[in-house]
Amino acid sequence: MAGNIQDKRKRMTSLIDTILTDMDPSGVNASKYRKMFQTMSDKQFSDWANEFFSNPKSRIRFDIEEFNEKRSLKYENVEKASKDLKVPLFEYVYIPHVSSNKNRPVRTKTRVLVGYLNIKRVQQLQQKKSTGIITDTDRDETTGIAKGDAKGGRQTGVENQILMGLGGDIILSEIIGTRGDNAVEYDNMLSQIAETGSCRLEDIKTSTLDKPTLLKTDLYLKAMGIKTDIVSEAYINLAEIRTRFVE
Repeated sequence: MAGNIQDKRKRMTSLIDTILTDMDPSGVNASKYRKMFQTMSDKQFSDWANEFFSNPKSRIRFDIEEFNEKRSLKYENVEKASKDLKVPLFEYVYIPHVSSNKNRPVRTKTRVLVGYLNIKRVQQLQQKKSTGIITDTDRDETTGIAKGDAKGGRQTGVENQILMGLGGDIILSEIIGTRGDNAVEYDNMLSQIAETGSCRLEDIKTSTLDKPTLLKTDLYLKAMGIKTDIVSEAYINLAEIRTRFVE
């Protein structure tokens, strides 16, 4: 019985060592697990293996250094590991929800790369900076810009890009406009909500001159000798150019 356990342990540790070495030729990851297994008794290893296979969330941790040529993850290394594991990276994928016949699901024409894609919601957008502005005390008295713990309009560029990618233009307009730095729209929003119980952004829109951030940006650019159409009229009159071109 002991010999059987030792044989299984040897095959398991050998496979782990091989796969980690395939994916990380530097040997750092393989060495870490090799040392961990060497300190275990057969019983300890058996308990670890039983827990590992019984828990669907168990994983072999694999560390890389993204900007280190010797420690970065490369596709050819992943491909080598998949061959040793006998797990194909490319497979046909069936898409039953796009088929009109549930008994004949749609299948990709060619084999495609399959795997897990972790989609994580940005923590700051979820918890910290989307609390919104609920009182006038959360705004700067001079500029009307959000301040303190309710900086609803001051997300990072990454968070704004995510909203743009998801088609959240209206959300962006509210967060970085009405609730961000536009005190006039903010007051109009509260007034309309108080009167009707709801509000639409198109009903409270104001001019560019009520947006401190745009005004400040335009002022900085003008100080640099750059004229834009952020606030003022465009430097180039397209209508005039078209007229002259036609003539």
